[in-house]
Amino acid sequence: MTLFELLPSLKSACRPRFDPAIWPSSTHYHLGRIVIGDVFVEDYADCHGTPSMLDGVFVTRVRSVIVGIVRIDGECIPEVGEIAGRHSVGPRQFFALGDTKIELPSDVRAGDVLAIVPKS
Repeated sequence: MTLFELLPSLKSACRPRFDPAIWPSSTHYHLGRIVIGDVFVEDYADCHGTPSMLDGVFVTRVRSVIVGIVRIDGECIPEVGEIAGRHSVGPRQFFALGDTKIELPSDVRAGDVLAIVPKS
């Protein structure tokens, strides 16, 4: 359970994690995990493999993180991304992803499942 779920009054004190102009409207956190519709993104990745698409969101697994470079399954041009299976405690930083950059939590690591909204 997240702090925001325990103390709903805190939600107004910070920026929303999922901008409704970018993410599907059904995107939310439940017990620290990203849910799109009624589907946990990490469970979707386990069942359908990576890379895959879920309601317009690119679901992929991190293969490696080396000195500011993130390597993932598949290719996409990202707009925003989040770690799907856990809340990050680290600050956000930019990582190289192919020929572009993506802002992710600084504690992203190999094996993490990412939910990425591709640029349209």
